[in-house]
Amino acid sequence: MNMRLHSLLGRAGLPVVLVALATTGIGLPAYADPDPDPVPSAEPIGSPELLVDLPDRVVAVEGKSKTIEFTVANLGEKTAEDVVVTFKSPASAGLSLPSSCTADECKIGDVKSFGSATLKFTVSPAAGLPPLGETVRISAHDSTGTATDETGVTVITAKSGIDLELDKLDDLKLAPGKSATVPIVIHNSGNKAADGVGVVLAGMPYIDFPAKYTNCEAVADLYGVVCTFDKTTIEPGQMVTLADTTPLTVKVAADAPGPSVYFAGAFALALNDIDDWNDLGDDESSAKRADATELKLEPVMRAQAVNENELNEWDNARTFFITVPKNPADSVAIGGSFAGAIGDSRTVKVGYRNDGPADTMGPLEGWVTTVDVKLPKGVEVTDTDANCIRTGDREYVCVSVDNLGKGEKAVFSFTATIKDDSGPGSVTVDGGEQDPKASNDSAKLTVKPATGGAGGGLPVTGAPAGLIMGGGAVLLLAGAIALWTARRRRILTVVD
Repeated sequence: MNMRLHSLLGRAGLPVVLVALATTGIGLPAYADPDPDPVPSAEPIGSPELLVDLPDRVVAVEGKSKTIEFTVANLGEKTAEDVVVTFKSPASAGLSLPSSCTADECKIGDVKSFGSATLKFTVSPAAGLPPLGETVRISAHDSTGTATDETGVTVITAKSGIDLELDKLDDLKLAPGKSATVPIVIHNSGNKAADGVGVVLAGMPYIDFPAKYTNCEAVADLYGVVCTFDKTTIEPGQMVTLADTTPLTVKVAADAPGPSVYFAGAFALALNDIDDWNDLGDDESSAKRADATELKLEPVMRAQAVNENELNEWDNARTFFITVPKNPADSVAIGGSFAGAIGDSRTVKVGYRNDGPADTMGPLEGWVTTVDVKLPKGVEVTDTDANCIRTGDREYVCVSVDNLGKGEKAVFSFTATIKDDSGPGSVTVDGGEQDPKASNDSAKLTVKPATGGAGGGLPVTGAPAGLIMGGGAVLLLAGAIALWTARRRRILTVVD
């Protein structure tokens, strides 16, 4: 990555902001399991848990207004009923609520588990606002009063500045291998012109933003693209959008696991204090084809009210989700045999193989593939894979958190001493809804005692090479097991 991109991304905080939103964002739990296992006639477990999410500071140009959009989310396992949002504000902040609200509260109704509601309010700071600003307190509570949250936003003023705002990006539904246009619309609600603008689009694995223009460059770490418009000036009150002849697109990979929901985001900021953007296309990763064109912005020909001002980076970013339908990946169980003489120690590697055509889903797609291993009665286990835990007599569950491509395998090592050849075991993979064929989900795990000599099988090779490596192995494994346990609990509830 060149220094100019490093400067832009560092200033925007994109690597941190977008990755954090993708992995811990408020909306993500609602999308993590697009088609969860049903639990007929079962009451939800737990309670509602409200969270008020809004910026901690808002800057308004003196004499102007600023509108703030915020979210009330329910992170609990029960619906929050009859939710009310209350505002406490000093007069100098100039608080104004939508017409559907009273002077100091808004009723938003029920908020479902892992759902959210979006609200707006406006501040028009008075001349008497203190230099350090004033704080508007916002709280939310349900009808029982057990689910509550409160936070505050500090309102301050500035004499001048740029305030770019990015329009909302709607969620998309795309089949694997398909593309769609990302409509970028940027406002300058400040009172200072933006001399050049940078636009960043970022996603996650299997989501691609093709960098096909001379002023765009792919950034692998973001699974995205950076486009700069150094010749474009956005005047105060002006709104610009991408020219129809040069659209930006998002594409879903043909082998993207599905059904799943993928995260993406966009960010726009002025280039006033970043130099030398004219040679963005000089890097090898830039578009260099002879027929490559430049991505262009053009004014939007409609009236734009000037009522939101000054630079507020929190409204420079927008996120959206891309729903991908089922894209099958055939998970095939891999069995094995403990082959050797009575008393020998042998290691077998069992697991599963992905026969495609798509990649298998992983935690980011809301799924953890599990492999149930039942050891034969004729062996005494002495060592197990780091990615497996014991769940019963000779029974283990192993987890895979990787996206396996077509033809790739995930295997788990079991070391045991051969006692006799009684009671065969089994290996069963759960590939979830994505797995189209159940007939190959199980394989045998047997004992083949030799009549003499060392016999066949694999030698003991020391510590197993699991799929999960590094210091975070225990935490990752624990999280995967938690998902597996929750899934099993839902299944047991249905059976009951």
